[in-house]
Amino acid sequence: MPTPFTHLETAQRMLVDEHIPPNIRSALALEKPAFLLGNIAADARTSGDLTRESTHFYSYDKGITEHPWRVMLQRNPGLYHPNSMAHRVFVAGYVAHLTIDEVWSLQMLTPHFVHRDWGSNAFRFLMLHMLLISMDERDYRALQSWQYPTLIQAEPNHWLPFMSDHILSDWRDFISEQISPTGHSQTLEVLGKRINKTPAELRATLDSPQIQNDLWGNITPELLATVEADMYQQAYEQMCVYWNESNTSNYH
Repeated sequence: MPTPFTHLETAQRMLVDEHIPPNIRSALALEKPAFLLGNIAADARTSGDLTRESTHFYSYDKGITEHPWRVMLQRNPGLYHPNSMAHRVFVAGYVAHLTIDEVWSLQMLTPHFVHRDWGSNAFRFLMLHMLLISMDERDYRALQSWQYPTLIQAEPNHWLPFMSDHILSDWRDFISEQISPTGHSQTLEVLGKRINKTPAELRATLDSPQIQNDLWGNITPELLATVEADMYQQAYEQMCVYWNESNTSNYH
C-alpha cells in the first residue's frame, strides 16, 4: 500500500545494502532498470484496471495467510525460471514490493487502522492517507537523480503472465515522468480521488496542525519507524529467498 516513491526509495537502499549477498547485489546493480520497475510494477494495476488480488495476491477481505509472493509463484511457477537476468532481477523487485505491502498490512494497516478504535472509519481512512502521503513526500525527496534515466530504460519482455508489457511500460512512463528533472509528484491527484478531495484540499488537510496532531498522536513516529524497519528487512530477506530458489536454465 505504500506509494511507488516509497518503493523506489527502498530499492535505492537495497542496491547498496551490504546485508544483501554480493552476488545478488551485483546482479541488481547490473540490471537497475528492471529492478526499479519490479519494485513498482504491482501498483500498475491502478492504470491497468486490475484487481489487488490479481497483482498483489491477497485481498483485504480474505486477509493474508501466506507470503503473497509465494502465492504468486504457486500460481505462476514459470517465474521461478526467468528468461534473462533482467527478468530475474525484475521478479526479485516484485517480491520485495509484495513483502513490503504484506508487512504494512499486517503490522500497520490491520492493527492500527482497521481494528483499533480511534475515530470513525472515515476518519481513520483519511488518517491512513495522511500517513501515506507523509511517507511519500519524504521518500520522493530522497530519490537520487539517477533514478529517472535508469527507470525509463526498463524494457519488459513478457516478464509477467498476469500483466502485459504494455501496462508495465505505461506505468514505467507515468512514474518516470514524475521523477524526471522537470516532473512533479502526482500523488495528491491520485490519492485525492480515493477520498474525494482535490489536490488543494488534500494539501490543506495535510498541512492542518490539528490533522498533524491527530495523526502523530495516534501513529507515533516510533511506531512508524519500527514497522518500516521490519518492512525493509523482510523485503530484502524474502527477495534473497526468491533469488536462491529461482533457476537460470532458461537464460538465452
